[in-house]
Amino acid sequence: MENLAASADAPYDALIVGAGPAGSTAGRLLAAAGLKVALLDKARFPRSKTCGGGLILRSLARLPPAAAATVERACFEAEMNFLASGLSFHVRRKQPVVAMAMRDRFDHALVQAAVASGAQLCEECPVESVVQNAEGVQLRTPRGVFSGRFAIAADGALGRMAALAGFLDGRLLIPALEAEVHVAAPILASFGQRARFDFELVPDGYAWVFPKADHLSIGVLAAAPGEARLQQRLEEYLRRLDIVPLRIEKHGYVIPVRPRRPPYAKGRVLLAGDALGLADALTAEGISSALRSGEVAAHAILDGGGAARRVARLYQRGLRRELLRELAWSRRLAHILYFKPRLRAFLFRRCGQQLCEVLTDCLLGEERLPQALLNPRRWIKLLASLTARVPGGS
Repeated sequence: MENLAASADAPYDALIVGAGPAGSTAGRLLAAAGLKVALLDKARFPRSKTCGGGLILRSLARLPPAAAATVERACFEAEMNFLASGLSFHVRRKQPVVAMAMRDRFDHALVQAAVASGAQLCEECPVESVVQNAEGVQLRTPRGVFSGRFAIAADGALGRMAALAGFLDGRLLIPALEAEVHVAAPILASFGQRARFDFELVPDGYAWVFPKADHLSIGVLAAAPGEARLQQRLEEYLRRLDIVPLRIEKHGYVIPVRPRRPPYAKGRVLLAGDALGLADALTAEGISSALRSGEVAAHAILDGGGAARRVARLYQRGLRRELLRELAWSRRLAHILYFKPRLRAFLFRRCGQQLCEVLTDCLLGEERLPQALLNPRRWIKLLASLTARVPGGS
């Protein structure tokens, strides 16, 4: 991809910092609507991105065809194991529960779709300073000064754009360690049909195995910041699964599972994706929220008529409707799953399969999490399951 020549004399309708899922999605939609868009990223594509690469079905439905084509393997089955308790649950669907992609190819396809829609890409272009006034935003970079009516900060969990624009933080960043593990063909085949999630290895977190086309993505994460000994946990996990790597590449990263303190639009700058902190606290999955936040940001700019206050209001409202309420419910459930071991054990021993089915329905987009949790019929089934297993129940 060719770099865009930076010029302060050629203002843009939108400057988007970060060409990951959130930024590329916003850029594609805005450019397709006829706006002049500059997409700035500090890297050159395709670039490596540390991530398990699991795409849930509601993410796939939002993708341009070229990005959807990067899926290497679709898992129609998932399993959830509690290693110390001996509990195991399986779900199977006619549609993929999780689809697997490598983030370098996936993100590159998203960028190409944005460029094909008319967005102009500037690679190796980190933002050094942000200045905004009532009329627009200026971003100083090594390639010159970019001017635009609005800017979207979508430069990831460790990006600088939000701080440069004066946003408060308040996100909760949790640690993860992911490894691309190349194994012998029989081992790959034995793990190749399902996504696997294992609990009680990391005390306040989980481990996973995601099958890719020619290797396994295996990782561990902790649901709270601090020292979690993830390197040791990963080695223990490989031993438990009897996986002997032929080659292994390990990468550590952080996942923001609680949003920044509001507001999420400041003047003419909007936050999206991990820069805002929209990963799901229950699953630590962030691609679907990034895609949705990019869509909401684009629609707010398109519908806002160029008025900063109206764009900010539309964006805040769209985030609440599309993401924030659901993520708040997810944080409540994550607190039980990761930090209330006795309650977790009680619930999963008595109705673990039902809980897994509900979560799978939400991942597939068949039901939203708040609606699922507030649905009286769900609670009647759950209570009936609990009663049937409690001594003295009917």
